Amino acid sequence: MVLSVDNVSKSFKDNVVLDNINFKVNKGEVVSIFGKSGAGKSTLLRCINGLETIDKGNILVDGEYLYREADGKVEAANGDRIKKIRRSLGYVFQNFNLFPNLNVMENLILSPTKVYNLTKDEAEKKAFELLTKLNIEDKANYYPYELSGGQKQRVAIARACMLTPKIICFDEPTSAVDDEVKRSIYDIIKAFKSENVAVILVSHDRDFVESISDRIINLECGKII
Repeated sequence: MVLSVDNVSKSFKDNVVLDNINFKVNKGEVVSIFGKSGAGKSTLLRCINGLETIDKGNILVDGEYLYREADGKVEAANGDRIKKIRRSLGYVFQNFNLFPNLNVMENLILSPTKVYNLTKDEAEKKAFELLTKLNIEDKANYYPYELSGGQKQRVAIARACMLTPKIICFDEPTSAVDDEVKRSIYDIIKAFKSENVAVILVSHDRDFVESISDRIINLECGKII
């Protein structure tokens, strides 16, 4: 098991977005979180990645507590523990979130060199290996505005993989893409599975979810149904 979500709840003021969510994810498993817009899918993914705090419950990532509830209060990981947890997580945002003022290589090496103390040579070697694997090594010096949507997505995937995570999270990876890009995303996710990397996929694309998933978690109004 690489992820445990235990009794997690999250509200924004009076709006309950997640209500007592429970599930686990194993190595090499593709788990999709499916539901309509507003069901709480993206908020759940952000909580798993520590981008939103939770109000209740526990989230365990590869044996480390990201959030832990004790005596009615939730404690969040910090310091070296949060750095270790973030190495286990890769997050591919729906809108990619590439830095527009940095080229592809610079986007990939920024966090590993600034936060995790990799040397520039080490980071660039890893980045080029990933870009080659994703067939966009020729785009290393391009800026995001020079890339197609599918190329931006591959760059975002490469960036998410820079620290060799054990879990890759995708937020709506097939929204606003053509069939060719969708097929390439399918192949990339299958490759992660074969490498024993867990994949958590948020989507409202039923056909894609049913074709790729080992398990599907249906969310409706913040609850698993």
